[in-house]
Amino acid sequence: MSAAGLDRTVFRISGVGAREWLLSLITNSITGPDMTFAALLTPQGKIIADFFIRTDSYHYPKDTEDGVDSILLETASKFAPALEKRLKMYRLRKPIKIERVLLYVLAVWEGRIDSPHQEDPRHPSLGSRLIRREPANFKTMVGDYDAHRLSLGVPDSQWDFDTQQVFPADANMDLMNGVDFSKGCFVGQEVVSRMKRMTTVKKRMRGIILDGEAKAGDRILSGERVIGDVLHVNGKAGMAMIRLDRLRAAEYELRLNGEPVAVMKAVDGLDH
Repeated sequence: MSAAGLDRTVFRISGVGAREWLLSLITNSITGPDMTFAALLTPQGKIIADFFIRTDSYHYPKDTEDGVDSILLETASKFAPALEKRLKMYRLRKPIKIERVLLYVLAVWEGRIDSPHQEDPRHPSLGSRLIRREPANFKTMVGDYDAHRLSLGVPDSQWDFDTQQVFPADANMDLMNGVDFSKGCFVGQEVVSRMKRMTTVKKRMRGIILDGEAKAGDRILSGERVIGDVLHVNGKAGMAMIRLDRLRAAEYELRLNGEPVAVMKAVDGLDH
């Protein structure tokens, strides 16, 4: 079994109407028993944090009135302070509790899984995610999971971007079941919807395959024209922010630090 213990922080959001309250803030609908991929945005439409949402099977409130929800939300630990601060700001006087809980997240992408798990909604080949009470002894395999998702061209905020840097379309959230354009209002919806309706997306994260060496911040060139910027590298694979118009118009072989580099298709296999 290929598995990795990920650096994630788990929040429990509970209280009367907690599900509807959270739904009014985030980019996606909460899909019942399935795991939901979503984000909380700034009013300007940039990602504060992306995360996965599950029904809380570890501590569902007992003997409480109807309408009480208990939800688990797991995000990259580097986003936890900003996300917690913003959620508590939006809570106002609502009877909703937001707390960090000591649970651990495990990604599994090969082999049989005996524990309860849920498929990663971002890509059918990514594998599954589990939440456990005990830490997993797989931290040495985090690099293998990173390599696995890079092979699929899947952006992941753990490695590829920080808070309030990119729009959902930049990180392909609209191609990875992370945005529901038909749901009710959410924070930043006006900007995200306008980008969807009125413009062609000018840049997206794309997987890259390297011949040479590279690091974050290096530039992909066609001749002397910049095509994109490297965000993350793991061995001979990486993720870059690509200017799609320049990629389509490229007249020369793409180069990265003087060596050939290939840009993968979009995460859904199309040429967005």
